Amino acid sequence: MAQLTIYIPDELEQKIRERATREGKSLSALVAEITRAALDPDAWSQAFLDLYGSWEGEFPEPEDSRPESRD
Repeated sequence: MAQLTIYIPDELEQKIRERATREGKSLSALVAEITRAALDPDAWSQAFLDLYGSWEGEFPEPEDSRPESRD
């Protein structure tokens, strides 16, 4: 994995640090995620990929029936 040195305004650094803390991510992980989203906006997010395929079993049937349509 590459290591970069970048210079950003102090107020941007503070926002990045606050968001990383709020989301429980490292600065590197958050900056990589934001950069990836900016450079490849059509790609699936890592959160989606982590969730995809995690459901096991059948979907439950709804308890209520659908309301009748008004024609």
